[in-house]
Amino acid sequence: MGYAILSDESDLSLESLIALDDGPTRSLLVPTDRPTKRAANVLVDMLVEAGVEVVFGLPGGAIAPFQDALLDRPEIRLITTRQEAGAVYAAAGYARATGKLGVVAVTSGPGILNALTGIASAHCDGIPLVVLAGEVPKNRFGKGAFQEGSAYELDIVGAARSLTKFSAEMRDANAGLALFQKAITTAMSGRRGPVLLTVPVDVTTAHVRRPLLDTKSRSLREPSSGIIRTAASALASASRGVLFVGSGARWGQGPRYVMELAERLQMPVMTTPKAKGVFPERHRLSLGVFGWGGHASASSYLEKGVDVIMAIGTSLGEVATDNWSPLLSATDHFIHLDAEEEVIGRNYPVSIGLVGTVERLIPKLLVAVGPHKRQLRAYGVSRNDSGRSVLVGAEGRLAPQRAIWELQQVMPKETIYTSDIGEHMLFATHHLEIDSPDGFMIMSGLASMGSGVGAAIGIKVAHPERPVVSICGDGCFSMAVADLATAVQERLPLVIAVMNDERYGMVEIGNGVVYGRTPPYSFHTVNIPDLAIGMGAHAVVIQRPSDILALDLVALTQSGPVVLDIRTDRSLQMSRARLDFLKKSQKREPAKA
Repeated sequence: MGYAILSDESDLSLESLIALDDGPTRSLLVPTDRPTKRAANVLVDMLVEAGVEVVFGLPGGAIAPFQDALLDRPEIRLITTRQEAGAVYAAAGYARATGKLGVVAVTSGPGILNALTGIASAHCDGIPLVVLAGEVPKNRFGKGAFQEGSAYELDIVGAARSLTKFSAEMRDANAGLALFQKAITTAMSGRRGPVLLTVPVDVTTAHVRRPLLDTKSRSLREPSSGIIRTAASALASASRGVLFVGSGARWGQGPRYVMELAERLQMPVMTTPKAKGVFPERHRLSLGVFGWGGHASASSYLEKGVDVIMAIGTSLGEVATDNWSPLLSATDHFIHLDAEEEVIGRNYPVSIGLVGTVERLIPKLLVAVGPHKRQLRAYGVSRNDSGRSVLVGAEGRLAPQRAIWELQQVMPKETIYTSDIGEHMLFATHHLEIDSPDGFMIMSGLASMGSGVGAAIGIKVAHPERPVVSICGDGCFSMAVADLATAVQERLPLVIAVMNDERYGMVEIGNGVVYGRTPPYSFHTVNIPDLAIGMGAHAVVIQRPSDILALDLVALTQSGPVVLDIRTDRSLQMSRARLDFLKKSQKREPAKA
């Protein structure tokens, strides 16, 4: 019997290993003639040990060994979608809803190319995914093999590098297992995000011995205690401060720590649109959302001036800052905490930068702040034109905010809402009242149409006991019809609320504001109920106030998804202020020859 020597602190089983006491680490003698196993099966075993319970994807010859190996591990559920981008959106919804790793398995060539938009969306939104893309055998590289994506043809790994935290090809079965572990760790550590591994067929079918691997993620950066104390002192001395919370605070115990910090300081909290619900909107310290679709309570507070702003887990992009609003300025300190060093100071001057995750750094801030007692304060969220009072628009059709208000009246409190991308996104962000960190999801980083419906599928798989409503537009629904077919196939009881204004609304409104005219982007020929029924879903047309109130949506979804074709009024718009800003900024730019 031969042996290999390793040093490791792994928590894996040490059966058949002989441990020797060798100082602070353990030297392990690993038998090198242990039985081998197909690499695809070892990859699946590693996913099981990482806590993965669901894999989303589509079949194909290049990924077939991996999907075959899933049959041997019933602990993992395989959900076959109808299009690869939908598989990624579903995995993203699952990851966001559970805090666990999302996993996608697709085939080579067009399979992984279809998935790239979803992967880029997850990268922009910081969602942890491992995407496995099958590849043709290595001996066919460069020969023009069917659906080849190697570096000699499409170069999928190179194309994905700017869209992922880590992109690589698994060239060797033995070395590939450590590469796979690195991919899992990379996706879940620091600012979370997607990773991509391409796996040639001859690699996944090779037989390997499982090595002992370190599965622990380690933080490489940590602010000094002096910087932590400086930030704590600035927060404690603020007389009119605000916490601006982004979606990076959503993970793990982040929301609880943010609430504890706000209550310790009695400092109001506003969130980015993507972080809606991370801080409860009914909490007395809540100002609601700042940014696109945001609340007057947040902007009004900033207009009166602030001395300290602490941005937590946000990259301060366009959507979050309401077009990089000058209202986000502080007289004394702008503190920025984020897992990505490069975003600190990128859009706003920062006086104190803290690099790290919310879960690691906010507890340190709490210790430094100490038992800070202040008089209890109360603020509150103010919404415009509530759906309680606004029923229809100038066209006499149903007001979008009324439809959203009615949805929240008939759905249980624990409902999870997703929003797609478009004019309806602004209404959903503004008018939904969300009090739980997992109660709302929008993938606004890349702003991919169709992402909300796919994400709703993953969320429902993650939480089958909770109602899920996907709010989308008619354009988004048309892009996501394949995902509706997946929901029907899996008999998922979810509601897809289509805010149907029969056009690409945000684009038409934007063209009208900026250019004074617009091509017609009409969807009046799309029959949403017929599409839904053709897919096997239940469909209901909503035209008047109280139509939704008359429905028992929970009961209707018991046999599968329900599509609401909500005929909304075009005259009611929320994007005009943003578009006025765009028009002014274009006028400032010099004309090009």
